[in-house]
Amino acid sequence: MVKKEAIEKLGIVSLILIISIILESSFVSAFGIGSAYYKENPLEISAGETKEIIFNLQNGPGPEDITTRASITKGSEIITIDSGDIFVPVGGSVDVKASVNIPNDAKIGDIYPVEVAFITVTKAGAGTFGFGSSVGRSFNIIIVPTAEERAKLAEQKPISSWIIYLIIGIVIIILIILAILFRLKKKK
Repeated sequence: MVKKEAIEKLGIVSLILIISIILESSFVSAFGIGSAYYKENPLEISAGETKEIIFNLQNGPGPEDITTRASITKGSEIITIDSGDIFVPVGGSVDVKASVNIPNDAKIGDIYPVEVAFITVTKAGAGTFGFGSSVGRSFNIIIVPTAEERAKLAEQKPISSWIIYLIIGIVIIILIILAILFRLKKKK
């Protein structure tokens, strides 16, 4: 009898747990971030350049509006975000501007990893504990030649391989003609 009651209590507790998980899952936040730059699509910029980029914060259908704050976790020497608390309404999106400033002494091929996180600001009441979450975006910034540097590189293009083959072919033909003329002179 005791075993049967224990099994029934375990079943009831399991059922309550499963129902709680299902009910809580409907309150999951749909907070996300979009950007033109990500791991497979780095930002390419030249030394000394400044560029404004946009992060798009999205709050999908969910239980409430979200207030978030930007945090640069990697690359703060080249990227800045001038924003305090950012309000994102339910079902809405907000563009957040960031500025990328590349130093003049950066070398072509240098790679700067960048990580930006947007952390939700929780409003816990007195004596309560609020859970926060964050979403982030990481990407690389690659230093590339300026337009003038690319033009100079194009002017300094090495001789094409077909020109080399043409010159070698002409030299071989001349050598063959000279060899034939030399043999003809010997016969005379």
